[in-house]
Amino acid sequence: MKKNTEQTKKENSFTDEVILTFSNKKSLLSSKKIERFIVFNVFLVLTILYVWKNIDDLESRDFIEITLVWLAYGGYNSFMNMKDRKMEKQDSTPEEETGG
Repeated sequence: MKKNTEQTKKENSFTDEVILTFSNKKSLLSSKKIERFIVFNVFLVLTILYVWKNIDDLESRDFIEITLVWLAYGGYNSFMNMKDRKMEKQDSTPEEETGG
């Protein structure tokens, strides 16, 4: 019975953390990463559905355009990750200087 109670607490804790990502309170999960994960998967599913539905009418140029859109998305995502890392470094630098 103890094992069941611990599992329920973990599930509730995870649910609480997911809900906290949509508020202004601190959460262990990153709302940016969740958002990027959802956008990536929606984009992937829409691309697959579009190609599957129009496979008979697509030409090589259409595949090139789809590939370019994915490359642009990848570049944007890389740029945003780099920007986030720079912000994290700037946030942590003052603490290190003060010794805290």
